[in-house]
Amino acid sequence: MPNSLIFSPGVDLITDKVAVVMQDRPVVGMSAWLSDALASAKQEGRDVQLVTPKTSRITWPVRSMLLNGLYSKWVVTTDDGEYFDGLNGVRLKWNGELFLARTPQQPGQEQTSDLHPDFVVEEVPVGHLQMTVRVRHAPVASLIVGGVAERLFKATTGGGPAGWATSEPVTQPWSPEALTDYCRGRAPQPTWLVLSGQPGPEFKPAVGTLETRRTQSGLDETVTLSVAQPGLELPDVAFVGELIDEIADNYELISAFVMGALGAPDGTYQPRFVGMASPIGIGAGNEALATSSVTEMLNVEGVRGAMAIGPAHTPALWYPIGNGHDPKDWQTYANVMKKLIPAEPAQQPAQ
Repeated sequence: MPNSLIFSPGVDLITDKVAVVMQDRPVVGMSAWLSDALASAKQEGRDVQLVTPKTSRITWPVRSMLLNGLYSKWVVTTDDGEYFDGLNGVRLKWNGELFLARTPQQPGQEQTSDLHPDFVVEEVPVGHLQMTVRVRHAPVASLIVGGVAERLFKATTGGGPAGWATSEPVTQPWSPEALTDYCRGRAPQPTWLVLSGQPGPEFKPAVGTLETRRTQSGLDETVTLSVAQPGLELPDVAFVGELIDEIADNYELISAFVMGALGAPDGTYQPRFVGMASPIGIGAGNEALATSSVTEMLNVEGVRGAMAIGPAHTPALWYPIGNGHDPKDWQTYANVMKKLIPAEPAQQPAQ
């Protein structure tokens, strides 16, 4: 169980809406203190706002897990005493309860209308391949988790995971058996872990996360992964599709989402504008076929080459979208999601 928020060692300020964590480090990872702050805040119904200098970078686990709440923000301090959002550059102000946009966004107004100049300092980024894959396991005593992570790391970095831990830095050598024992010891509570890629120039820099969560149907295992590329090029959509197909052949695929982004060569993220992330492809499990045929589900505007993957008797679906560099592909992504999650029909007014 996490500490009560008031006793969480990483928290500097608590309000009714947020817990503020101040970190003055070159690289801010998901440390034990930050992880405890996040868990404690969530338990008490608050989001976390992380405050760092403009010289700090954050890791993939921080970016992917910490900044999901309504009020969650990466707040960057500047030499001129101002603040801006480290993900989108918008100037921020403290209103006594939380950091929020200095100039409220009006309908139809560009989000970039009040950017801080430090956010648009030119950097030379590299491509980041970002993946989120969820599978479901039958709840059997022989279950070993970690296999999905091994396949994803090997295919995208050149080597399997180097280690795992409950926070950054990673301390435990890679062992699916040890990892499974740890998750089993925490059950039925969910478990969230950090995974690291292999060190050395022959491997692409990578970091990921693994979460296990009990469901009515079994055990869901979700793996996220961010892999820094040698340059701006990303793996092509055919390679990604083959990898997701392999996962679907060996596990019950629930969902997959792959996109391209830009970041630092070591795999971290700076508070700088380096371009928008863009989708590469979406995978959906057999549940998507509960009310429609394969042919119908694969027919999506703007998608070419959508296909059934995995076992023939319980197929999953793969929708290739783009190259990970074109923001216009978000419209195609929206078309796919509309197919997968159709809008509920409007209710007729009572007579």
